Order: sequence, then structure tokens, then C-alpha cells
Amino acid sequence: MDRRQFISGVGYGLLSLGLAGCGLNLSGKSVNPQNTQNTPNTPSNQAASSAASAYNRGKLIIAEGTDPNSLIEKGFAALGGIGALVRRGATVVLKPNFSVARKPEEAATTNPQLVAAVVKQCLAAGAKEVKVIDYPFQSPAVCLTNSGIKEAVEAAGGKAYAINAQSFYTQVDTGGQILKTALFSKDVLNADVFINFPILKHHSMTKLTLGLKNMMGLVWDRGYFHRTDLTQCIAELAAFRKPHLTIVDATKGIIDNGPMGPGTIREWKQVIFGADPVAVDTYAATLFGHKPADIGYIPAAAQLGVGEMDLQKLTVVKV
Repeated sequence: MDRRQFISGVGYGLLSLGLAGCGLNLSGKSVNPQNTQNTPNTPSNQAASSAASAYNRGKLIIAEGTDPNSLIEKGFAALGGIGALVRRGATVVLKPNFSVARKPEEAATTNPQLVAAVVKQCLAAGAKEVKVIDYPFQSPAVCLTNSGIKEAVEAAGGKAYAINAQSFYTQVDTGGQILKTALFSKDVLNADVFINFPILKHHSMTKLTLGLKNMMGLVWDRGYFHRTDLTQCIAELAAFRKPHLTIVDATKGIIDNGPMGPGTIREWKQVIFGADPVAVDTYAATLFGHKPADIGYIPAAAQLGVGEMDLQKLTVVKV
């Protein structure tokens, strides 16, 4: 079954499950596709995909509260400061979730004020630019507007936009057993800092949308994941490219009817920060009430050496 058959044949219901929560990252200095810079799959780009985070991978920070600016400030301070991650002149890419046309109060997309707070922190640290991007499967303009992302990010000094053009991706060798190659985001390969910023919410196919799942949006053909082995592809993609930092919006999220919603909303009033994407997802799964081992892509990624599932081996700090 090819990509077109997959999308048209399976229908809207499965399409929403397969595509929700996934985003694609932009490339170049402008939102105009004609201005994007072509990025070949060179050894230097491959090396960039495994760049180490400036933060301690054995440490999780749990910021508690309701004020977005305070949550982000406390989180970065406890990690060691934004300056340890973002250097002057850096290009930063944030990948939140605004893949559905839901308003912030519907808790199906990353809280725009949290995203804006991270943009402000990065720019204050001297970042040259901060790009906030996703690949909505509903109307990009409506998703950007309804989610509140565009307004909040632009007010903070960043750029927020959606992308659905193959020209923003480049072929890479991902090195997996199933996911051997992929058209991967040029912009992430070129970024000095990449921050993955999902919302904690229900997903009918994978049980939860978390940081590892959110990474699916960095590849052009997400249908391939569903045609082969969804769990293993997510894990193998994570092994190819780890974010410098994962932040999970666990202030509130839908606990059913995900990923699209609307759904029943639960409030946790937490934001989770960590350089280890497996550890972050492990903690988030427990917060939701699931055993991490039951979220297939978490143990699969741990087995590939992406991160640590045993929270007893980590330092968990609440602020």
C-alpha cells in the first residue's frame, strides 16, 4: 500500500490517529520554501544528529504550578540555566504540538504561553532566532490561530509557522532495522539547539502522545511508520536524533478521545524537563497513570540505548 492509498483508503479516523501530534520542522532563514537552504546528508549533518545536551541526562526537573512564565523560569533554573544550553547567536528550533484546530483551553495542543515563555528565555540568552513549527493535518492557518501558538510566539519575538512541503526535508541514513532511511527535517539538522515540546495527552493508537511520539513529525512520510512497525520506528528515530532538551506540557491534557479531542480534561499542573527523552516520557506516563512498559515505544527506545527507564536511577527534582 502506497502513501496515497494509506491516506485515502484508511479514512479520516485512522488518519487523525496516525498524524495527530506529529510536526515537521522548517529549514532556512525564511518561511518561503524558495528561500530554504538545501542540506545534503553529509557526515557533519549525521554528527549533528547525535549532539549531546548541555544538561545532566540523569536529572529530571518537575516544575509545579499554573503560571507559564514561572514554570519555565523555574525549570531552566533548576537544570542549570538557559545559558548552558543556548549560546549567543544560536538558532533554536522548538517543536510543540499544534496539529489540531483546538483552542488552548481544550488541552489538545501545547500551551501557547508555555511555548512563548521558552522563546523569551532563548532570545534573552542571545539566540539569533527561534523557530516554532509543526505540521498540522488540519488547516495550518486555523491550527496556528486556534491553538494560540502564532499570536503568542510572535509576541515573544519568535517565528511560528506550519510546513507541509517535501522541500524542507533531506534524505538521511537513520540506521535502524526497520527505519533504515528517512526524509528528515533539514532545519533540525542545522539547528544549534533543538527542543521537543509535546503535550501530555491520550492517543488512541499508542495510548499516549509524549516526547518520543512527537518526534514522528520530523519525517516526511509518517505513513511508513504505520505500514511497518509504529513502535519500533518511533524508537529507531529517537536513536537517530535526540533532542537537546525535552519539555512536556503536563499542565493539563485530554485523557480520552485523543489525539484530536475534544476529550475529558485532567489537570496535573506540571511541566517536565529533561535531557533524556526516555526518562521524561517514563515519568510522564506514570503521571498519566500508565505503566511506562505498556507504552510500547518507551521500552523499545530504552532497549536501543536512547535513555533510562528506571526512575530510581535518576535524580527527580520538584520545584
